[in-house]
Amino acid sequence: MMQEILTGAKPSEVFRQIIAADPTINNRRLAEILMEEFEELSGEAVQLVWHWKGPGKTQGIADENLDALLFPVFQEAGYL
Repeated sequence: MMQEILTGAKPSEVFRQIIAADPTINNRRLAEILMEEFEELSGEAVQLVWHWKGPGKTQGIADENLDALLFPVFQEAGYL
């Protein structure tokens, strides 16, 4: 499912689809899945996902900000 990001899907939308399929998933696990699928991403991607206002969080990075911050990380890693 994470591969959808490479075809233009917003990371936050992909993450929310994963959460809808498994509501027990948290930001830490999302970051692990992201790094498993995209091994060349920097640790910055992990930190951004950890700080994202994801499942059960009332504070954190908003969806649109996460997307805007993650796309350059994907570009730097050569994925986009």
